[in-house]
Amino acid sequence: MQTQVKEPQHKLPKESLRVGLIGDVIFDAVVLLIFAVLFGLDFLFEWPAWIGTVLLILLIISVPLLIIGYLGTIIDHRNWRYDIDEEYVQLRQGAWFQKDQLIPVTKIQSVETKQGPLLRRYKLRAVEIETMAGEYSIPALPDKEAYALRDEIAAYAKAKEEDD
Repeated sequence: MQTQVKEPQHKLPKESLRVGLIGDVIFDAVVLLIFAVLFGLDFLFEWPAWIGTVLLILLIISVPLLIIGYLGTIIDHRNWRYDIDEEYVQLRQGAWFQKDQLIPVTKIQSVETKQGPLLRRYKLRAVEIETMAGEYSIPALPDKEAYALRDEIAAYAKAKEEDD
């Protein structure tokens, strides 16, 4: 007997894209700061010339990779989907390499919401689902929606547990 599972329909809010891009900018700033410090140390201590050349090559290689990171964040955000019903939590992510996750509600051990400084700034929360097989996450939902989703998943998991 095969069960037909419908495609996940819910998208992440637009604010989650902004949070992802700000996270990318922070990461990029740290990388560029490390390069600046290394170039400063190279100049200050007069390291051998090959070290400066290697640093320059690494910087030139890293700039396009940082830009690709922004594009990846935008594309991933557009393709992220989730859905919940009495049987499964469905997660779909990725554009080039699509990853579909189907988490049986009966296997869920805990569900929680998490919030860091960036998510707090935009009134978003991540919903994390834990099973024996691992942890799964919906990265950024509005506060009220995240709490409602957490409660809904917990209610489905409890109902299934009581049925068994």
